[in-house]
Formats: sequence, structure tokens, C-alpha cells
Amino acid sequence: MPRSHRNKTRNRLIGAGLAAVLVVAMVVSTKFFTPEELAEALPKPFDPPAVAAELYEKAKTEMTANAKPLGEVVPAVQSDPKAAAEKYGAIAPNESTWVFPVTATGRVTEASDESLRLEVDGVPEETPVIVPLDTAIQGTVIRDATGFKFADAPGQTDYQYVGDELKKLMLADIESSVPDPAALEGKEVSVVGALGVQATGSTVPRAKPLNVQPVSIEAGS
Repeated sequence: MPRSHRNKTRNRLIGAGLAAVLVVAMVVSTKFFTPEELAEALPKPFDPPAVAAELYEKAKTEMTANAKPLGEVVPAVQSDPKAAAEKYGAIAPNESTWVFPVTATGRVTEASDESLRLEVDGVPEETPVIVPLDTAIQGTVIRDATGFKFADAPGQTDYQYVGDELKKLMLADIESSVPDPAALEGKEVSVVGALGVQATGSTVPRAKPLNVQPVSIEAGS
């Protein structure tokens, strides 16, 4: 057999041997998963209803603990929203919007299925304080109040869906805690929620209505 042929044969055998060793090494170092383990290891699909449920529970806990009296927050916001945001730890989802966790106890001056209007100590008389109960409920405000950001969702659609699902949870709570809104007129209520403020200037007009998006509403006397 010519020498060159023997060298080629030897090189093939060496190559085959190395390939076999590599395959053995790969098999030894490879972890095999059962179908259940593989499903557990894979990234979970984004689930807006589940995310919203977690955020809502977080909102109820954190807002109750961190909420500041509306009668303090509103005059500060009207005077200088940026300074108020720093003082009261508001979250800023964008450059001209702030979300304040607040608590408000006041007399219901107007009541309907759509909203309650409150008279709250410390809030200027010309400032309408509205607690929405129906279509004006904004789950996106509660979403922002929890610190959930656009980057936390796969995309714009899912980001919006989280807000939509929060709105459903809020409406369900309102239906159980405020079954007859009109019956609250003239009575005192306590609300914990989030005040979303948009300001393009350095102040907020006193006549501008302020909506408190509720996570809890309790009727008093």
C-alpha cells in the first residue's frame, strides 16, 4: 500500500476516533429533560390577566401603606407638580404625567352610576374631585402606579391589555363595594387610589377636575 494512502487512512481513523470521543463527551455532559421539566424550563407566555391580578394585589397593599392625604397632595400639585412629585414619591410614566398614591375621606356631593363627586378638606372648593365608577375607570393609571413599565411587556398590545384587565378588576370591586352609588349622596366615604396628573406647564389650574382611580371605597355615615 502506498505511503500516502496509509497516511490518509490513518488520518480518517484518527478523525473518526476524535468524533466518537466528542459525541461521548456531549452525551455525558448533556442533561435530558422530561416533557414536564422542559415545559417548566421554557419561558412562560405573557399572561395579561395574571399580571394584572398580581399588580392589583400589589396596588392594594402599597397604596394603603403609601397613600398621602388628598387634601395635602392637591394644593401641592396645583402649585408645582414636579416638586409635589418629588415630595410625595409619585411615579412618572412619562415627562408630563405623574401618578400619586392618595387617600381621600370626604362627603359625597353628587352621586351617579358613573361617578362620585367628593368634598375633601384641604382641596380648593373650585377643584372637582371625581371618583369614577364606570367608563372613566382607568386601569392604566393603577398599572403605572405599581411601577409596571412598557419594557415589562412584550409589546404595546400586551402593555395595554394589562391596563384593560386591571380595569375589569376595579369594576368588579366597585360593583361589590358600591352596589348603589346614588345612596351615598350626602354621606362620607373613604377612598384609596391613584391620582393621575398631566401637566404641560409649571402649575395645574384649580378648576381642572382631578380623578382618583379607586382600589378601595368604603362608605361611612
